Amino acid sequence: MYDRSLAAEVARLKRRIAQIEKGQRVSQGASIENAALEVKDDTGSLRAIVGQQADGTSGIQVVNGPPPPAPSAPGVASVLGGVTVSWDGLFAAGAAIPLDWSRVEVHASSTPSFDPLPTTLQTTIETAQGATVVVPTDVPVYVRLLARNTSGAASPSSIEVGPYGPAPVVADDILDGIVTEVKLANDAVTAAKIAAAAVGTTEIADDAITTPKVTAGAILAAQIAAGAVVTDKLAAEAVTAAKIAALAITTDKIDANAITTSKLAAGSVDATALKADAITGKTITSGTITGSLLQTATSGERITVNEAGANKVLVYDATGRAVGELSGDGLGLEGTSGAIIWIDPDSTYPNLRFYTADGANSAYINIVEAAPGDADIGINSGTFSTPGGAMRWRTFFGRDFWTAERIRTSSDTVNIGGRIFMDGTSATVGYQDATSATQRSDILFTPGNAQLRARLLNSPPASSNTALLVETAAGHTGYMLRLFNDDAAAYRFSVDLAGNTTIGGVLSAPNIATGTVTITPAAAYTPTSIPVTGLNVAGSTFRGYATANSTVPGYRASATPPGAGVTGVSVSNVTSTGLTVWVNRENTTNTTINWMVIGS
Repeated sequence: MYDRSLAAEVARLKRRIAQIEKGQRVSQGASIENAALEVKDDTGSLRAIVGQQADGTSGIQVVNGPPPPAPSAPGVASVLGGVTVSWDGLFAAGAAIPLDWSRVEVHASSTPSFDPLPTTLQTTIETAQGATVVVPTDVPVYVRLLARNTSGAASPSSIEVGPYGPAPVVADDILDGIVTEVKLANDAVTAAKIAAAAVGTTEIADDAITTPKVTAGAILAAQIAAGAVVTDKLAAEAVTAAKIAALAITTDKIDANAITTSKLAAGSVDATALKADAITGKTITSGTITGSLLQTATSGERITVNEAGANKVLVYDATGRAVGELSGDGLGLEGTSGAIIWIDPDSTYPNLRFYTADGANSAYINIVEAAPGDADIGINSGTFSTPGGAMRWRTFFGRDFWTAERIRTSSDTVNIGGRIFMDGTSATVGYQDATSATQRSDILFTPGNAQLRARLLNSPPASSNTALLVETAAGHTGYMLRLFNDDAAAYRFSVDLAGNTTIGGVLSAPNIATGTVTITPAAAYTPTSIPVTGLNVAGSTFRGYATANSTVPGYRASATPPGAGVTGVSVSNVTSTGLTVWVNRENTTNTTINWMVIGS
C-alpha cells in the first residue's frame, strides 16, 4: 500500500532533489560517459568534437576550420649544399595567428611562380614562434610558405622569394694539398706547356690544324695570339670538343667569319668550350651550340636562354626583374603590378591561371577531358570567405551541358547558392544547397512544362495588370488549376475549363459567418429575439438567414400533443458585426436556431 505518511513524503522529496541536482552538475563540471559533444556554428556546420573520438581516443578534434591567413614572406639564404628558409612567426598584412593553427609548410621549386603542391613540399615548421630550416638543393630555387590549421585547411601561399642556390665552394673551403694528380682528369693541364700568345697566324700553315694534330685541351685563349685563327688555318672539321679546353675560344682569338660549319665537327662547341662573350660580332653559319647560356645582355632588360642550366627562356624588364618565362612547365608573364598570368599545359587539367599582385589569390580557365575526346571548359573565379567556408564561382561548359554555380573550394561537388544548369532536354534556374536538400528552390524547365520546386511568393508591382493570370490556348481540354498533396488522386482544389470549382476541404471565407443560438420564448405565441455580436464579415451589403433546428415546424394547435409547433424564425438588424435572431412558437420550449450572414 502507498505510504502517505509525512516521513515517507519527505524521503521521496529528498530523492527527487538528489536526481535534479545530479542533472544540473553540467554547469559545475560533469562527465561525458562514452560519448562526445558536437560544436556547430550558426549555419549548422560541424566545427569541433569534444569527448570520445571515432578511433577510440578522447580529446578535442577541430574540423572544418576556416583557412588560416597567409604567412609572412620567408627569409632565404644560401649555404653549402642548399639554402636556409626562415619564418618569423608572423602573417601577411599583420593578421593574427588563428587558435587552430597547426604548422607552416616550406615549399621550394626551381620554377618561378609555382603553386605549392605535395611534390614541392620540403619540410615543415611546427612552432608558432617561427624557425629556420635547411632545404638541400643543387640548383637555385624559389621558396613559398603555406600555413595549415588543425582541420588541414590550407592558407593562401606567401610571397615567393628567390631564386637562391647553394653557396659556391671557395678556396677557403678546400684544404691544402687536397687536389692531387689523381684528382685531375687526363690531359687536364695543358696550358702550362704553351707560352701565352705563342701561336699566331704566321705560326700556323694553311690547313695545318687538323684533328689528329691537336691534343685534347691544347687550344687555350692565352696560347693563341689575337686573330690568329682564321678560316684558311683550319682543316675541315678540325675543331672537335675534345680538342678545345674550357673557355678556350674568346672573341679576340677568332677572325670574323672564321668558324663555319665545315670547320666544326658535330657537337664540338659546347658551354664549357666558350668563354662568356667569346662570340661577339662573329658569325656562326649553320652551327649547333649545345649547353650554353645565351643572353641579349648581362643585366637590366634582356632575354636569356638556359640561364643556370634551367632549360628555360627568361625575359627581364629594365629593373632586372624576371617578368616572363617559357619552359617545360609552361608560359608565365608578370605585369608591373606583380599580377601573373601562367599557362600550365602539364597539369591534370591544363589551365590558364591569373594571379593577383600579391599572389594570394587566383582565377583560372581549365580544360577537362571527363571522357576520352571531351574538351570541357571551366571558368573559375578567385576564392572568397563566407560563413560556410571558402567559396568560388564557376562556369562550366561540359559535354552537352552548361552550368554556373557557387562552389566550395575544398570540394567541386558542393554547391551552395544560386545556380543555372542547362542541357539538351532541360534547364534549371534557382537556388541549391548540396548540404541541405530542404533548402532547394528552383524552376525546372522541360519541353512544354515548367516545374517550380519551392514555395511560391508572388509580389507583383503596383499596376492595372492581373497579378496572377492563367490563360489557356484554344483547344485546351484539361483543368485550369489543380491542387493536391502527396495523394495525386485526392485533389484539394480544382477549376475545370468551364470554371466549375471543387474544394476538397472546408471553405472558410471572410464574407461568410455562421453560428447557432438557443432562444427560450418569453410566452407562447410571442416573438422572442437574441442578438448575435462580435462578427467581422467582409463586404458592403449584408444578408442574414436563419432556420430552426426542430421536428415540429408550423402551427400545431390541433395536433397531439397540441400547441408545440415553431411557427416562425427570422433575422433583423443584419450588419458586418452581427444580427438579431427571432423565433415564435406555440409554447416556451428552448429552440435552437442556426443562422448565417453573407457579405457582398
